[in-house]
Amino acid sequence: MKRLAITGSSGYLGRKFVEHLRRVRSDVEILGLDICPPGPAPGSPHRFTRMDILSPDLGGTLSEFRPDSVIHAAFVVAPIRDRRKMRRVNVEGSRNLLDAAGRCGAERLMLVSSATAYGAWPDNPVPIEEGWPLRPAKFQYAAEKVEVEAIAGEFAERHPEITVSCVRPAIIGGPRMNNYIYRFIFQLPVLALLDGCDTPVQFVHEEDCAAAMLAILTAGARGAFNIGPTDWSSISEIAVETRRWTVRLPFWLARKVHGLAWSIRLPVTEAPVEFLDFARYPWVVAPRRLGQELGYQFQYTSRETLLEIVHSRQSPEEGRLTPAR
Repeated sequence: MKRLAITGSSGYLGRKFVEHLRRVRSDVEILGLDICPPGPAPGSPHRFTRMDILSPDLGGTLSEFRPDSVIHAAFVVAPIRDRRKMRRVNVEGSRNLLDAAGRCGAERLMLVSSATAYGAWPDNPVPIEEGWPLRPAKFQYAAEKVEVEAIAGEFAERHPEITVSCVRPAIIGGPRMNNYIYRFIFQLPVLALLDGCDTPVQFVHEEDCAAAMLAILTAGARGAFNIGPTDWSSISEIAVETRRWTVRLPFWLARKVHGLAWSIRLPVTEAPVEFLDFARYPWVVAPRRLGQELGYQFQYTSRETLLEIVHSRQSPEEGRLTPAR
């Protein structure tokens, strides 16, 4: 691997991967593609082109750079109210990227999917291995991950000369975590046990996620890989670590309150009501292929990542979490 292009290079995971790659593989030339400019080093690519994932110029830009490896990490992660726009970016943008990747001479292509693609269901095994079927959830982000994986699978069949892989990380966390999932888990005054379910929650450290992605690319591995350590924490355990109470809440009541808050645009509600399924049922993953096929060993457990998130935001005066900046 000598030349890598990454979409979504200015996002949380994109910047972390670029930073990791520059640290461990200084010989790789990196092209970043994003609608937002890159931040300061060390997470900045060597080259950067400001570009929408839907742009018709994407193919020409990739062909001019001639990457041997492409990572697609440009997605709308945080839910937005314009569902059509979100779908255009996540699904049609992925089609555009795959079309460009198929014409630029790339040897390897990695799609960043999500553990949410398995859906949050009461009969999910704990943990879920890669062979478990993807079952679309009503939550738009998760459903679109399933759809994009199917599109990538069709692409892989049409282009056997390209090594196509797909990663399904658990909740990516670390000291720089600052998104709606962080605020949902760590900023509410209490944690709800929906219908009394003490749901398992799994974090993968941002360093491990980047390192695992690079290991998959370097090995030229194909197919889907879960990225998540072998442990997890329950909601009640998170409550203990963050010095909060848990409260048992009927799911029907949580849906009504959350749905109303979303409809009237209360700032405390950053995701539609379908997201609550992922706080009710398990969706933790087992890194079977990473361990058995690539011998990858995680640097951080899920609990260690949880504690790092907590300690990085804790107020020494009050012993409580401070808002992410």
